[in-house]
Amino acid sequence: MTTNAITTGAGVLVWEAPMRLAAADVLTGNGRDGRREKIRKTRAIRTVAEATARYRRAPHLHRARIVIGVDYPDRRRRDIHNLHWTVKPLVDGLTRAGLLPDDDDRHLDGITLQPSGRLSPKILGQRTYTFHIHVYQEPQP
Repeated sequence: MTTNAITTGAGVLVWEAPMRLAAADVLTGNGRDGRREKIRKTRAIRTVAEATARYRRAPHLHRARIVIGVDYPDRRRRDIHNLHWTVKPLVDGLTRAGLLPDDDDRHLDGITLQPSGRLSPKILGQRTYTFHIHVYQEPQP
């Protein structure tokens, strides 16, 4: 592990990684994309999350809680819960990389989304979202 263990109320921080997506590839509850475009974006998010977890050597845990801080591309007013459409394939990618055996209730204690208050940088002129993934190991029930 490359991160220091930080103890919080319910678990120990065992892994963290940033994941950046182009704003055009983020799924929201307000999106107007067609079915094929949603499928393409879902696959892309899942693939980036899996590659991030493998590259950053995510641990293999039995039970965890995930906290995700989000850097927005601009300062417009937002509803963080619309990003759950993006978070589901993100967690699926982490699971596919072996972080957890499954993302069911027995293995995933919960997911918390928090706005970070920071702006995500533009890359090659494109607006981006940055997802700061923090994984806390939870004790087994």
